[in-house]
Amino acid sequence: MRIARLFVLALHGALPAAAQDADQRYKEFFADNMQFRWPNPELTSEERVILLRNFTKHDIPAAAEWLLTEVVAKSDAGDVVREAVKVLSGFKGPETLTAMQQIWEGKLKKPPEVRALGTLAFSKTQQVEGGNVIGQALKEKDERVVLAGLAAARESRRIAMKDEVGKLLSHKHPLVRGAAAITLAELKADDLLPQIFRLFATDPSYRVRYDAWVAVKKLSLNEMPCDPAAWEAWWQQQAAGEEGGAWGTWPKAKDPSPGAPFFGIPVLGDRIIFVLDISQDMDNPWMVDHKAEREKPKEEQIPNFFSVKTRWNLVTNHLKQCLAVLPEKIEVALVLFNHQFTCYPDNGRLLKLSSKTREALAAHLDASVERSGSTAMYEALKAAWGFLKGGNAEINFDKGCDTIVFVTDGQSLAGELSKRPDRLRDEVWRVAQTRGVRVHVVGIHNHDFDLCREFAKVSGGLYVHAQQHDDTAEPQDLEFWPKKKKAFEEARKSKRG
Repeated sequence: MRIARLFVLALHGALPAAAQDADQRYKEFFADNMQFRWPNPELTSEERVILLRNFTKHDIPAAAEWLLTEVVAKSDAGDVVREAVKVLSGFKGPETLTAMQQIWEGKLKKPPEVRALGTLAFSKTQQVEGGNVIGQALKEKDERVVLAGLAAARESRRIAMKDEVGKLLSHKHPLVRGAAAITLAELKADDLLPQIFRLFATDPSYRVRYDAWVAVKKLSLNEMPCDPAAWEAWWQQQAAGEEGGAWGTWPKAKDPSPGAPFFGIPVLGDRIIFVLDISQDMDNPWMVDHKAEREKPKEEQIPNFFSVKTRWNLVTNHLKQCLAVLPEKIEVALVLFNHQFTCYPDNGRLLKLSSKTREALAAHLDASVERSGSTAMYEALKAAWGFLKGGNAEINFDKGCDTIVFVTDGQSLAGELSKRPDRLRDEVWRVAQTRGVRVHVVGIHNHDFDLCREFAKVSGGLYVHAQQHDDTAEPQDLEFWPKKKKAFEEARKSKRG
């Protein structure tokens, strides 16, 4: 505390009037919040995080000094430290860069996840030191720091790092290989497209194939499906049109598995968890236009559409179709949630897909699961993040799931972060950046459109808004799209008139 006060006082002789005004406002904030409220031992970590967020209004050296010396260096609460690092990453001064370097270099003896978040902070600065640190992060042994380095390179658009990122296409860890492919697409590394394509066609990891497909689509400006076999003709075209043979021969895939369809999302990963809403509204009726469904191509129809009576029927029919198509090497699990959650299997381990486990999963979905209560989204996601292939989730982060498919028809109304959608979004972002967990989202009926779309956006996933036939009374997302609501009302009046 004393360091921060002396730091503030030392500023006054040298700063212009505007800076002194900012410094005075910070001193008042500091006295009211950090000297008076922060020391209270009864303050929860959530309350401390809320206090820290107010620091974003005080981008001055004294604020950076206090955050580093009194929060990052001394706090043991993970969410508090993460919040302080995030606040620091938004500050502009050289003091912030120094603070981030101390975090990154490990002088404060913080765990890899905090170092990873410290690395992400360098994406905010255009200074040379920022680029140096990102480059060092790409060479780290801990995959969390490497993943954060790749995310920082993507966000900062550091084209000069293209070659360093390209080397990671052959990294031993699948999540790093996949993230490197996506990063190269963001850096517009067209010259590395053949190497990325080989990952897409031949990598043993299904998750890497998915990531490489995302990168190939972006670099080639082609929207073909996640199926290497479907791209063979395109590959041959490129190879034929180029002298020198950089493309080489077609890298025939051993198992060219396309993504399994789920509400139109191509789901593909090595360890996938389906997080399904079982709140009361999931038993509400779901209208299906049987005539229209029959006229669609088979692959575009609602699975077993004639049996769909409720929202829950709709979801389980889609899921059974998805499970039937997913390759047997993939591991899966279920989390069913309302105001509480249950896991299947209940031992926290994923099931390797086989004919036997597919039957067991389908039977569990058909069992008399009571649809009741409200929605605790954070607790359900935490349960999914906690599933392991083996070991401890925080230490062996790469043994947990790499893909979550999240389905809900509601809003976050129960649980720890029910009133903090911003914090819930940040948790999804954090796990995506430091553990590589992608979240695909299917929103049904009048769900929280903004939050669900953000889950997918910040984690690199896809978002689908499931539409109901002839839903004129409440067309899904009008509550969240005022302009669309206005247009809808005008169209309805015009139809009546």
